[in-house]
Amino acid sequence: MTKQLTDNVRCLGNRHFNFFIVGQKEAALIECGVTGAVVNFYQQWQSAVLQPEIRYLIAMHAHFDHVCGIPALRKMFPTAAVAASPHAQKVMGKPTVMENFFAQDEQMVQVLMKEGFLPEPVRVPPAQTIIVDYLLEDGDTLYLRTGIKLEIIAAPGHSPCSLAAYLPADKVMFLSDAAGFQISDTEIFPIFFQGYELYVETIKRLMGYPTNVLGIAHERIWTGNDIEIFYKRALEAAQNAFKEIREMTEAGLQEAEMKDRLFNRYYQGNLRIYTPENIHTCIDLLIKRVQECL
Repeated sequence: MTKQLTDNVRCLGNRHFNFFIVGQKEAALIECGVTGAVVNFYQQWQSAVLQPEIRYLIAMHAHFDHVCGIPALRKMFPTAAVAASPHAQKVMGKPTVMENFFAQDEQMVQVLMKEGFLPEPVRVPPAQTIIVDYLLEDGDTLYLRTGIKLEIIAAPGHSPCSLAAYLPADKVMFLSDAAGFQISDTEIFPIFFQGYELYVETIKRLMGYPTNVLGIAHERIWTGNDIEIFYKRALEAAQNAFKEIREMTEAGLQEAEMKDRLFNRYYQGNLRIYTPENIHTCIDLLIKRVQECL
């Protein structure tokens, strides 16, 4: 899968994991995915006519499915600097956290094989901490040759370390997981793991940028008038989840029943690339974050 989204942006990878190359002569790679998806990226890169110098590997936030591809990408681009937020740097420096991350990375290889993206098993690197070379914070700008600049935007709500990036020249917003995970083209799993209000504020903030292309880390990439539809769907998904959890809490439902209802509602479609254990943990966080607001 290789898509030319604008003059300055290409998307490689597979439909579950999007890697965005931003720049023509010198480039930033936005999203670092998982080891298995880097195999797809590598194959597409090898056959690409245009191979700009990759200056940055940008980890948009420190969850396994956004950082476990970094070791493989470092081998491809040894001079590139890994860039992330200060909070992400702390997460990726914790051995116990990274051990869990790479265990999930192993499981994702099996998923990608089952779905036909990988013809054979891929060796996942040993669990390791990841060094961040370049820190990114809200308001920073990355400059690339030929006048390309990327504006860095703090995008809290999903996680404390979440970033978005905006390319004003082409009006492209890279929002990673800031607005949820696309279960399908019409349904979103709201993922306000850090905080509900922060999550909603971030979505509304990102909506304010003139945008022709919405570069999301997973699944469909939205363009044109459909961008507004996506954003509204993301807000509604978060608001509906909040309302349902609040109503179940106020009705006195046992937490186990609440978890089962939400798991059965959301564990569908594209979300099944993750293990049930992973999504159960996600559901626990959603319930906790809503109840903190009550």
